[in-house]
Amino acid sequence: MEERITLEGFDPPKNRRHGPDGDLVDVKGWLHAPVDWTGGPDLERAWRERHGRSRLGVGLCVAHNPRRHILLTNVPDDLAFLRTELESLISELDTNPSSDLEDAQ
Repeated sequence: MEERITLEGFDPPKNRRHGPDGDLVDVKGWLHAPVDWTGGPDLERAWRERHGRSRLGVGLCVAHNPRRHILLTNVPDDLAFLRTELESLISELDTNPSSDLEDAQ
């Protein structure tokens, strides 16, 4: 059975900034991924393509632990929205592991 990538959850948002489009925050969270998963850069690129100025950073595997930290910057203060967006991108990566998400859209 293949191990799936799952989103574990988020810490409360930090670094609130007021902008013309509303409040933006930074959010730290965690996902579980196979220890040998190398899709972090693909997920980061897909997030950037979908969300412009916002950035996603995916941490490296530490000591063969499947838990990886993630950092989302310049995002809306809506954790349900962030969860939905990340799960959607992860699902697209799972469906199209060998192709660029750009080609899949």
